[in-house]
Amino acid sequence: MMAMRVFAVASFARHERGNFTLAASLVAVPIIMGLALAVDFTRIDHCTRSASSSLFTAVHAALSPDGDLDADRALELYAAGLHLPEGQTSSPPTFRQLPDGAWSARVTTTTRLTFGGIVLPKVFYRPVTVTVRNEPAA
Repeated sequence: MMAMRVFAVASFARHERGNFTLAASLVAVPIIMGLALAVDFTRIDHCTRSASSSLFTAVHAALSPDGDLDADRALELYAAGLHLPEGQTSSPPTFRQLPDGAWSARVTTTTRLTFGGIVLPKVFYRPVTVTVRNEPAA
């Protein structure tokens, strides 16, 4: 009976079939988190690009030929042109005129982070700034 126990312990110590399972389970967590971050990065980038494009178009359309900005019209155009999916929002734009006469507009986009389709309570903020110069028509 004692010889059988010794044989069982020695057999268990040499057993190598479970090593892959242990290593795979330890490596799976960072890989899944990296994939989730990659999905969130594309959502964040889409939100930033959409806000930047809409903001530039709104400010450019609201500029008068003499270089003045109709802020109310720019706000209206920005709100009408920005289409973000659920979980992404943007702050209202703020405008300021630069010393060279160009206009700078700034918004902050927010994206709710997800993990495998589950929305997390974390939010990613990204500032977006565009500068628009009033180019005279040629």
